Amino acid sequence: MKIKAAVFDLDHTLFDRYATLRIVAGDFRKFFEISEGVTDEFIAGELTWADKQYVHFGWEKIHAHLVEKGIFANPPSFEEYRDFLLGRFHCYAVPFPFTRPMLLKLREKGIKTGLITNGSHELQYKKLAMVGIDDCFDSIIATRDIGVHKPERGPFDIMSARLGLENGECLYIGDNPLNDVEASRRAGYIPVWIRTTGVWCYPEFEKPELQADTVAEIPAIIEKLNSTGGR
Repeated sequence: MKIKAAVFDLDHTLFDRYATLRIVAGDFRKFFEISEGVTDEFIAGELTWADKQYVHFGWEKIHAHLVEKGIFANPPSFEEYRDFLLGRFHCYAVPFPFTRPMLLKLREKGIKTGLITNGSHELQYKKLAMVGIDDCFDSIIATRDIGVHKPERGPFDIMSARLGLENGECLYIGDNPLNDVEASRRAGYIPVWIRTTGVWCYPEFEKPELQADTVAEIPAIIEKLNSTGGR
């Protein structure tokens, strides 16, 4: 079976999350009381490290790590920290230089493109616009719009139906071992793990055969799969 669509995750997959977080770290002093002697470089380093280690388990663990490292003179509640991050993500999203050309190349070759992202329509579409790829998809699902979220199967079935394809004709490309790799595999997609964090934090799940450091590799992966029958 040939691959006819590439469906993507957004965060940690299609834009530079760590470059974005380094910008966000520069805003900590505007919103929080920072401990004496703590530099912006230290905040950025701890924020990106914690994101790599804990992002798949929730922002609570990242918040707890930053508090434990003594960054805050007066630690904010998790709710205050969460609201700060959401506000910053409405302002910042750093593009990878290869994402838009990769998506356009797929479409030029007749490969349909889709996006399934957990989260709100407003925030996720704003990120897409900031990194300049909001016009690069045949279909976009922000799961809060449909009331069913990854790792449930529903978003994957809805996406393939919108694209007019069978699930097995679609790749799903993302960084999260549960929400992206295992969930898409269970739905009958072919998963590709993007090794953004470098941390496979779910040992109970098998790593997929297809892996890549960045989405720049996706056109070549599809070309190879289709030259050998799609598997």
